[in-house]
Amino acid sequence: MLPRESAGRLRQAGHSADKIGGKAIGAGDWLAVDKEFPGDAAAGWWPTVRGDAQLEAERSDLPPGVPVHQALRIEASGAGQSADVNSYFDSTAGKSFVRLQGRYRLSFRAKALESGTLPGSNVLHVHMGRDVVGVSRYVDLDARLTPAWQEYGEEFTANEVNLQPGAMEVGFSVAGGTVLLDDVSLEQTNGDPANRTAFRDEVVETLRELRPGVLRLMESDAGLGSTVDNLLAAPSSRKRAGYRTWFKAADDIPVGIQEFLELCQEVGAEPWIVAPTAMSLDETRKLAEYLAGPATTPGGALRAAEGRREPWTESFRTIHIELGNEAWNGDFRGESIEDPSAYGRRANAVFAAFRAAAGPAAGRFDLVVGTNAYDPARNAALLAAAPLANSLAIAPYLMRSVTEWATDDQLYGPLLAQPEQMSREGIVAAAVASAGGRQLAVYETNLHTTVGDAPEQVLDRFTPSAAAGVAVAGHMLRMMRDHGIRDEMLFSLTQYAFGRSDGKTVRLWGSVVEMGANGRKRPQFLAESLANRVLRGDLVKMELTGENPTHDQPSGNDGVSLRNAHELDAYAFQDGKWHGLIVFNYGLHRARRIDIEAPGLAHNPNVLLWRLVSSGPGDTNEETDEVKIQEEHFAGTDLTLAPCSMAVLEWQE
Repeated sequence: MLPRESAGRLRQAGHSADKIGGKAIGAGDWLAVDKEFPGDAAAGWWPTVRGDAQLEAERSDLPPGVPVHQALRIEASGAGQSADVNSYFDSTAGKSFVRLQGRYRLSFRAKALESGTLPGSNVLHVHMGRDVVGVSRYVDLDARLTPAWQEYGEEFTANEVNLQPGAMEVGFSVAGGTVLLDDVSLEQTNGDPANRTAFRDEVVETLRELRPGVLRLMESDAGLGSTVDNLLAAPSSRKRAGYRTWFKAADDIPVGIQEFLELCQEVGAEPWIVAPTAMSLDETRKLAEYLAGPATTPGGALRAAEGRREPWTESFRTIHIELGNEAWNGDFRGESIEDPSAYGRRANAVFAAFRAAAGPAAGRFDLVVGTNAYDPARNAALLAAAPLANSLAIAPYLMRSVTEWATDDQLYGPLLAQPEQMSREGIVAAAVASAGGRQLAVYETNLHTTVGDAPEQVLDRFTPSAAAGVAVAGHMLRMMRDHGIRDEMLFSLTQYAFGRSDGKTVRLWGSVVEMGANGRKRPQFLAESLANRVLRGDLVKMELTGENPTHDQPSGNDGVSLRNAHELDAYAFQDGKWHGLIVFNYGLHRARRIDIEAPGLAHNPNVLLWRLVSSGPGDTNEETDEVKIQEEHFAGTDLTLAPCSMAVLEWQE
């Protein structure tokens, strides 16, 4: 039994700025933007100039009362000069992930600097619409500008239910004049008034359905290359950033820590913040003060200036701070510290400064170092150098390689056995042994099928499959029960597909195909949301007696081989007279009937039962909903589990 309140939940990770989502579109800091769309949103703007027109940064003449650093100067005042600046989102070929439904307002700030040589040279043409033949634009506006900064806007209604896929384009055009442009925003005006976050209603609805225990903010270049000041700045003054010196352009503006904390508060999740590895000790102290200090401290003053005087530690039982994302990983050169002792020393210095600045609230923070789950030998040196780290975070992914797929047994059998193999004798067991008693956490997990010679048509019925949902949920629950790992995060909320180095596309790592209450969710999301319904109170022991089917899993995909792989598994939770139960059938061929003995279950007419339902292990929700959550009436104690399935029960004594 785990201590009360520590059973945890299966938990969901957030990702980068263009993956979490927001209420409005955005682009580089010369168009200082406050919010962003999720999924496929393009952060860059694409210019076209004619007749030697120029696009430049304007850093002196800026909108009054707005904390921006620069605007866009469009110099097109000469004869024959013109310029177009366009941005696109929802631009994946043949797919649509952002459907506009309701009332919206496209707004911007602008001014005309000179009359130019042509009639109407102080006119800024603005358009917005789907790039679909025969579909009218939502906005087609000629804004007549004045010599003073003003805000302009256009409202429209959209009802993209039966949507033909096509990129959404927002564009600005100038001919024969010089214009300053800033603060472009697209926002829904008739959204849910209860949603007080910077994120779209559909994003918040999706997370509420998931019931996450913790959300992880990891923003890759945009966040890890930022300063703490940038991550705490007002959205309109936040700068683009990056940590890779060989990448000359940075398109994304990071989601700020304030917006992220507000999202976590809205959906009842603990925040997990990935802090830049290179942040200074002064920045470390400022972050700690922002989260835990009074308004009289430098960091607390920033929080108070945003309208919140009380520390964020008053809203969350625990705030997790992880130093860097995969600092061990050479793929992140410029942000990584690959030597484990050096990374540990750096983490310890940061954590000492953080705890000192957090003061009496220091105990509210879980300070985290990350490590490579596949290389546990490095952990001794890392942990010896970082005694102030509370948690050691790993990413034990499933199914990195698929090389056999002729039958369901070859394709799905190793996947369903791998969680038990990892916990009994694989990388999870090795990580536990190397942790030296330090608390383990899972910063990411899912499938990771990025190598192997399986064709795309096989991968398309494997990585987003019903079997994947059952395996991932079972994997996370097994790590919690067998090894006490309470903080576990699925990677990630969005991302439709990943381009592999061999040219194949694999449908990783997002768990959502379409946001919103009626949007399609991948089986990983559905299985996790099912488990989260009943993860509370104490994790209590379950005993399986009678028939306990096992099989020997032969060596196959990803090198999985396991004797006596169990086909049935169960997890029970209790909070006073409340009970929850999660049961799995990992077998591929036989339905299994189980008789459940638990307090208050027999003859209880008010037992709730939900199942993850599919017609086979390869079912997906990529085009239609083939994998669903089905609610049933349950009475008695007998429960039959279909092959490759899970079920969740909830009742009161």
